[in-house]
Amino acid sequence: MTDDFKPLFLARLTQLLDAKGMAERERTTWLRDLLEIDLSSANRKLKGGIAFNIEEVAKVAKAVSCSTDYLLGLKEGSARDALPGLAFQGLGVQATLLCDRLLEQETMVVSAKKRNASNGDDATIAWISRQSSAQNAQFIGWKDDEHGGWWLGNLEDAPEHAALHRVYASLALDASISAYRVAVLDDRAEAAEVMQGFLEQAGYAADTYTRVADLSQALQRIRYDAFVLDWSMGRGETTEGLMEEIRQRHVAGTPIMLITGEASELEIERAIDQHGVRYFQKTGLFKPIIAQLKKDLREQG
Repeated sequence: MTDDFKPLFLARLTQLLDAKGMAERERTTWLRDLLEIDLSSANRKLKGGIAFNIEEVAKVAKAVSCSTDYLLGLKEGSARDALPGLAFQGLGVQATLLCDRLLEQETMVVSAKKRNASNGDDATIAWISRQSSAQNAQFIGWKDDEHGGWWLGNLEDAPEHAALHRVYASLALDASISAYRVAVLDDRAEAAEVMQGFLEQAGYAADTYTRVADLSQALQRIRYDAFVLDWSMGRGETTEGLMEEIRQRHVAGTPIMLITGEASELEIERAIDQHGVRYFQKTGLFKPIIAQLKKDLREQG
């Protein structure tokens, strides 16, 4: 592969691995095993230091379910067939909608509940417009700003002043399949809400908190499947005590994602050793956190 193809190849490969939920720390090992090369060479290939030959490009394309032409920038469609589809992964299921009328950049996939459904616990996968657009739509979706999460229904079901999104398609799931519920704690409400948005896009239900006491109280009545916690809560308060409480109240191994830029190295090591958290530097990048969370929940079963 020439240097002309290398930047686009690596960029598209990164996007596809992100979409698969593969954490960055796992990719070097994945490539090593796929190409049967040493770890150092795999690392240099992923960083652009060593070029991929055409046989290696073909192996990578097969592994990430796309064409070699797409990886090399020779065409725009990433799938092997003509319909790339809009994929959803969450709620313990995977689904892909194949439709040549839906453009991926204009459509998003969310987990939702139907208003006035016979069983309020039924989960639904919905393919909806990214932009607020309900003109001539028979079925719409809207986000519950007070409690979070998405709802589906008719125009008369929607609350006043809600941003309405056209529903292109929906798939109802059995009541036994429900969204993983994640608690997000950050002393800055806007940061917690951004994290909540990324989690909901990944198919999770997410509740936000800005005070340790509020989440601690919620633990008495809500069973969360995972936690995303900031370390420093201001005025010298940290979430270390809360981690211990989570471990006492919840199933062993419940994922805890710790995000901070303020904890000392000793504090981070203690949190990892004593409470089994996953540590992430607070950089504003959320995809690695979501990818690790998906992996941990999948392994937990």
